[in-house]
Amino acid sequence: MNEATNPRLFPTLDSIESILWPGGALLVFFVTAVLVDTMILLAMRWRLLDLPNIRSAHSLPTARGGGTPMVLTCCLASLSVGFRWPSLAFGVVLGIVLPSLAIAVVGFLDDLKPLRASLRLLVQIAVAVAVVLVLGPLRSVSLPGFGPIGFGWLAWPLSIVWIVGLTNAFNFMDGSDGMAALGAFVVAAAMVFMGLVTGDLAMVLLAAFVGAAAGGFLVFNWSPARIFMGDVGSAFLGTFFAALALLASQQSREAVFIPMVMALWPYIYDPLLSVMRRAWNGHNPLVPHREFLFHRLIRSGTSHRHAAILYAVLSLMGGAAGLLMLDEGIPPASRCLLPLTTVLLAAGLTYGIERRCRQVGLDNATRRPAGVPG
Repeated sequence: MNEATNPRLFPTLDSIESILWPGGALLVFFVTAVLVDTMILLAMRWRLLDLPNIRSAHSLPTARGGGTPMVLTCCLASLSVGFRWPSLAFGVVLGIVLPSLAIAVVGFLDDLKPLRASLRLLVQIAVAVAVVLVLGPLRSVSLPGFGPIGFGWLAWPLSIVWIVGLTNAFNFMDGSDGMAALGAFVVAAAMVFMGLVTGDLAMVLLAAFVGAAAGGFLVFNWSPARIFMGDVGSAFLGTFFAALALLASQQSREAVFIPMVMALWPYIYDPLLSVMRRAWNGHNPLVPHREFLFHRLIRSGTSHRHAAILYAVLSLMGGAAGLLMLDEGIPPASRCLLPLTTVLLAAGLTYGIERRCRQVGLDNATRRPAGVPG
């Protein structure tokens, strides 16, 4: 057992650190909120505005780049973990903070002036390779009742696809007020509890910090949003969560990977389904579009806030099922069936949204101007 997963490192209740670390997360929340409020004023002055486009679900120019304060506060707080526990510094700094920061810089440049999709993808692959070099690949996952399921030589390519895929998935989900920020907050909360169950100190603290930063941003991103996260924030979140899954020891990541995916599932499933649909219909999936399920839901008349809450609730249900998977008091036969929960939720989400769209006579083509205010 290494330092990252040693439960004895958790501060005891009689330790000052039992107050300092939760206080640190609260500080991240408040500082992020203050900086985002300042960013709104600067974005208006510098004309850093998000104009309605074919991928967005809003109809008015809105300040963007709001993910920048979130990136800064989360990274600084995460560095404090490596400073406090030097044995974690290598993985935290080189495996999570710097790669996520690199993706954020590319996202910021893309927010200023759109970059070629091929260039962004090339950078993402390079960053993913660097993360896997530092933290190692995901060599297996654990399914109760079946034991470890090894990936063999596929471990490296699957790990790279995981990082690149989640980076883009979260980026795609930043098209509606509060969607990505609320999702990040819920997923981070689920990961905090998963870290507590598995004794993973790094997961607990880093998840708490990224969740607090997302919460501070959400204050101004909740519908009607005063500022958008932009690629600088949404792509950062995807990379951060993906890398965090690889930070722990092999045994810990093996146990927690499927539960983590279950918490993330709405923000993975919607982009994956939309990309597959576009590829099936002969459309370029890399071209901005409004064919995600949440876009269709909003165009059918659902408000931005209700769409964001729906996805957050589904994520919460998936995360709760994932936590139950880690409960060794539940028979393995029952725990191995819990991933089916996310499959049923996905089927219910798709069916419910498609039925609602049919009821209002909405097809895959956009019949309204760019966006319906939430």
